[in-house]
Formats: sequence, structure tokens, C-alpha cells
Amino acid sequence: MELDILRFIQSFHTLFLDQLFEMITILGESSLIISIILGIYWCIDKTSGEYVAYSLFSSLMLNNTVKNIVKAKRPIGEEGIRSLRVHTATGYSFPSGHSQAAASTYGALYLLLKKYKYSIFFILIIILVGLSRLYLGVHYPKDVVGGIIIGSLMSYITYRLFVKVENRKLLYLLTLLVFLPAIFNSSSDFARSIGGYSGFVLGIWFEMRYVNFQLSRSVFRRTMCFIIGISSLLSIKMLFSCFMVETDYAKFISNMIISFYGFGLYPYLFNKVSLRSRIN
Repeated sequence: MELDILRFIQSFHTLFLDQLFEMITILGESSLIISIILGIYWCIDKTSGEYVAYSLFSSLMLNNTVKNIVKAKRPIGEEGIRSLRVHTATGYSFPSGHSQAAASTYGALYLLLKKYKYSIFFILIIILVGLSRLYLGVHYPKDVVGGIIIGSLMSYITYRLFVKVENRKLLYLLTLLVFLPAIFNSSSDFARSIGGYSGFVLGIWFEMRYVNFQLSRSVFRRTMCFIIGISSLLSIKMLFSCFMVETDYAKFISNMIISFYGFGLYPYLFNKVSLRSRIN
């Protein structure tokens, strides 16, 4: 039944649709989503960026925990199924990581904005990301539906916790402790997600204690902050990919460092440079 649905969707394939859905699926990939979150955190609203990051990282840890329990196979290699962009299809199949990441991120953005016109836009993105995973032949329909439901629930649960719990340090620590037992049934993707979350927690703690950066009123400074920040993050990521060994431990460390840099160290460095330029 599910394979028939995939074959039906893929029966409409063209070169244009291949390229279109390969671009759409990027909207659910961690690299782009984290860039969006850091853009919010650095340049628009620090607290909002922190919440969306908490929603995403918590959702990613849950996603990989469930995947490692269910251990569902992907449709890749099934008869009559074309699978594209397979390098993004890591780990097990249920629930879809792209669909869940999209739902937990864009759902979180809707909860912050709470406007009907934005809800249509964000729902459309989530649906299109889910559809892209089916068109590309890397997930079954149940994977996509499950990912969207779980991601949407995670955006709401993390929003309520973020708003209600005053001691966010304690909240972040307890969230980490909830997922810590999953290391005994771990995978490369889980190592990345818990590493990213750990770096996020350390980065937020570092920023609150030693930085407390304030958003610049200058559009030019905000733009430069984003461009320099993303460029430096990509450079660090490239260095890790070139020189780090491919082990789960290395992936945990590299993702923790990248996340810590984005949420803690980079705001500190940019703050220092901004202060010096004002003095001079």
C-alpha cells in the first residue's frame, strides 16, 4: 500500500520536479534550520531564537531515540522506487527527521508569531518538506505523518515549558537527563543531536554569564553579524569534516563545539569587536 503511494507520487517525476523537491527538502535539513535559528538569535530576538533552538534540538534527540527503538527500514532499493538525495537519508526511517525538524521549527515560529497569515505559510512549508521526502523516495508516508505529528507536539510542549519554567538552566539540564539513557542504544545521528543540544546548553549558559549581548539597532551591523557568523560556522564545520575521524564520539564533540560557538562564543567575540570599534 505505502509503496504504491510512493510509486504514484513518483509517476509524475520530471527533471524540474526532481530539482524542485531537492531544494524544498533542504528546508527541513539541520544546516539551514540552524542558520535560520542563529539568524533570529543574533539579529532579531535572542529569547525567540533560544526557544526555537530548544524546540529543534529536543525534537532531534527524540527523533533519533524513536528511530533507534523502532528500527524501521527505508524504501530505498525497493522495486520501482527512485531514491534521490540519499546522502541526507541517514539512520532508520520512522519518524522522518526532515519532517519532524520542519514541524518543530516552523511550528515553533508560528507559536511565537501567532498570526493566521503566518500559520498558512509555515504549514505549507511543513507539508512540502514531508511531500519532498516521499517524492525523493527516502521515506514511507507513515514516516512523514509521524514526523509531522511528533514535531508539532514537540514545538507545543517545549513552548509551554519555555514559558512556564523560570529556571531555564534547570529545564535544559532535565531535558538532557531525559534523553541521556538513549546513549545505550545510540547511533551517529543521535550522537550529533545530543552533541548539538549539549553545545546549545553550554552556549546559552556562557552567554548569560559572561556575555549578555544586546542586539544592535543598526541593520548593517546585524547583517554583518549574520554573514560573519554563518561564514565562520561553515569554516569550522569544514575543518571538522576534513580532520575529524568518523566516529560517534567525534560527531558528538564536533556538533557540541559548533553549537557552543554559535550560541555562546560567537556572540562573545562579536561583542568584543563591536565594543572595540566603538571605542576607536
